[in-house]
Amino acid sequence: MSVRDAAWRSWGALAVLQAAVAAACALFAALLAACLPSPYFHWLQPGLPLALAMLLRLGRRVWPGLALGLLWLAWGEPGLLLAERLLLAASGLAAALFSAYLPPRRSRPFFRQADVLAFLAGPVALGSLLAALGRVFVLLPAYRHQLPELAWAFARVWLGDAVLLLTLAPILLLAGRTERSCGGGACWRETSLVAGATLLLAALVCCGLPGRGGHYAILPYLFIMPLLWLAFRSQLLLAHALALAIVALALAGIRFETGALAIAPAIDESLLNVALLGLVQSVTLLVFGALLEERRQVERNLLQANQSLEAKVGERTSQLAESEARLRLMADAAPFPLAMNRLAGGELIYANERAEELFGTHLHPSRALRVQDFYVNPQEREEVAQALRLNGRVADREVKLKNAQGREFWALISCSVVKSDKVWYAINGINDISERKRLEQNLRDANASLRRKVEEIERLQQGLRDQALRDPLTGLFNRRHLDDILPRVLDHMLALHRDVAVLMVDADHFKRVNDTYGHRCGDAVLTALGAYLSDHFRSGDIVCRYGGEEFFVLLPGASLDAAFAKAQQLCEAVRAMEIDALGHTLSVTLSIGLALCPLHGEDAESVVLAADEALYLAKQQGRDRVCVAAPIQMLS
Repeated sequence: MSVRDAAWRSWGALAVLQAAVAAACALFAALLAACLPSPYFHWLQPGLPLALAMLLRLGRRVWPGLALGLLWLAWGEPGLLLAERLLLAASGLAAALFSAYLPPRRSRPFFRQADVLAFLAGPVALGSLLAALGRVFVLLPAYRHQLPELAWAFARVWLGDAVLLLTLAPILLLAGRTERSCGGGACWRETSLVAGATLLLAALVCCGLPGRGGHYAILPYLFIMPLLWLAFRSQLLLAHALALAIVALALAGIRFETGALAIAPAIDESLLNVALLGLVQSVTLLVFGALLEERRQVERNLLQANQSLEAKVGERTSQLAESEARLRLMADAAPFPLAMNRLAGGELIYANERAEELFGTHLHPSRALRVQDFYVNPQEREEVAQALRLNGRVADREVKLKNAQGREFWALISCSVVKSDKVWYAINGINDISERKRLEQNLRDANASLRRKVEEIERLQQGLRDQALRDPLTGLFNRRHLDDILPRVLDHMLALHRDVAVLMVDADHFKRVNDTYGHRCGDAVLTALGAYLSDHFRSGDIVCRYGGEEFFVLLPGASLDAAFAKAQQLCEAVRAMEIDALGHTLSVTLSIGLALCPLHGEDAESVVLAADEALYLAKQQGRDRVCVAAPIQMLS
């Protein structure tokens, strides 16, 4: 085959590659279009995750095919001018190229914390920002007199592109990686069971529950626990794929206006909930996966260091055993530093060649050398001499020595006492263990680092447990925590023969606030009320968000009169309070139902029912008041 034919074949292969890349980009975007609701899909750069993955996997040679695919996607958007289509394609390609050649330049940058942070700051934050800028310039003519709406549109586009990168890029980059199996078919059955159960529960939560204005929006975040479990079992790709499936189920629920994240008809808020869910899941998996990979790498390094250290210790021990036999022969060919000195004064009378090399000096009759001159700590020399006098030998003792030039090093010495012509001598075998001591220090440092990593993981787990007991809007305890703690508090106070007052608090006509000013304004009012309730009561009182605009306050040890006075003060204070909610100054009033344990019931269900009936009575009587529940009618 001639050079010309080879060149044509090379160009043909490259053209086929570019066409395949362009087709893959178009097919990828079509699949996303089937999942994302229109017209929001056209506000994003759907080919950005695949473009980034291809650039990292195949290199910059595929950029013409990516440019063609992105241009085809831009050409398919209706109502755009030629310059606007070119701008969209150029911004998407620039974002992919910019993200692909930011450090770290690895095909799978998810196995070190520094790499994860670089990925979040580079491709996710900056790359999606660059892609969003192209869309904003296209939208600029339509929003040129509506800058706040343009800023909000820019934020949505930026967040959408960032979530696309976070949820899809890890799967595309991790695909094909051989993950460590946890061993045997039982592990795969366990993994399949967890993944299948999680997927089934996600379908029920994201598509089966009634939306109820986002009251169940916290439930999908609980699926982070099985995702972390899969990541911990070295199934990181499966964890990311399951996270993507949960996001897809949430989008399906929004499309049919059902599920925990659906806030019908506010599709913008529903999509924001899904985007936040995808953001939290992906960032948590990336950070947790990097922590686990670093920990496993440390464990592998520790294992290698231990094996190396054991090999070195075994080798040195063998050498010492051999040197003791040769010490008796006083052979100049001894394979280790060997020296002999008078036990009484410490004068050196013999040193082999290796000993002279180790200590950087030569033994000469005209120059007297003593053992004490080579000990860093004189007290250590006295301890060795005392041990030789008592036991006749010292075996494998670690001491710190120095050579004639003053260089300090750790040595392992073995000494034996012999007698010749009524004079006691000490035969010393010396072994330099500076390298072993360095390895031991490295091992201690690695163990300390591992302990810090484990403590950090435990802190993260504790934070997740705390989040499960808190209302995400107000920061107060949620109803789940109330259902858990209320029976225990009542039982404890009844055992002490003390009263417990409960307040069922409801914001009057709160639906008008939502209908007039919007749900975000209503959320701001609830947040302000929650903060005021938290500050108004004692530190020993328990304030919970019961649901919607209802709050529940538990007052252990409070009498009926004290609780009634406290509730009256709360009504008066809230009535006079002005709440700044998204630029609106609002005033609300409270209706409060008061019940006392054991006056109105001795169990949680009875007390809550009594307080709820008192609240209903307060609303019947005109709201903005406190009503006390009727006492239990005792049977004669």
